[in-house]
Amino acid sequence: MRHITTARPRYGDTDQGGVIHHRTAIDWFEVGRTEMLRDVGFSYAAFERDLKLRLPVVEAHAEYKTPAFYDDEVLIESWITDVGRVRFTVRHRILDKATSRLILTGHTALACTDFSGKVRALPPELSSALVPYVEPSVPSGRKTDLSPST
Repeated sequence: MRHITTARPRYGDTDQGGVIHHRTAIDWFEVGRTEMLRDVGFSYAAFERDLKLRLPVVEAHAEYKTPAFYDDEVLIESWITDVGRVRFTVRHRILDKATSRLILTGHTALACTDFSGKVRALPPELSSALVPYVEPSVPSGRKTDLSPST
């Protein structure tokens, strides 16, 4: 299953030509994963406050396919490709909502740490809550970013 949320580029997300700036991808990835985690019962704020843990991004990658423009509504598809002992990876596809045109793809990997930065195991309740959004990794060389969403 994939989590889907919507976003709209703000004026500040664009360059002078009205095309989204490359940094916007990382912002959209954050929106997608934050809303996905919220839907499984883990808000970032509560995670930090109640469990005294953090989920810093330890890896980020984006591939730009076609431009997006100011005020064009986009769909952010997010899903998990692996959950390890201390980290998990979230994949993303950003699509133009009106046309389903693929704008960009990418992923972020997050690791669990305490407030001092020491790596900690993911809480079991988080790992098990992510299960509905886990799609197995595909061996290298296979194209999955263009696959229809489920």
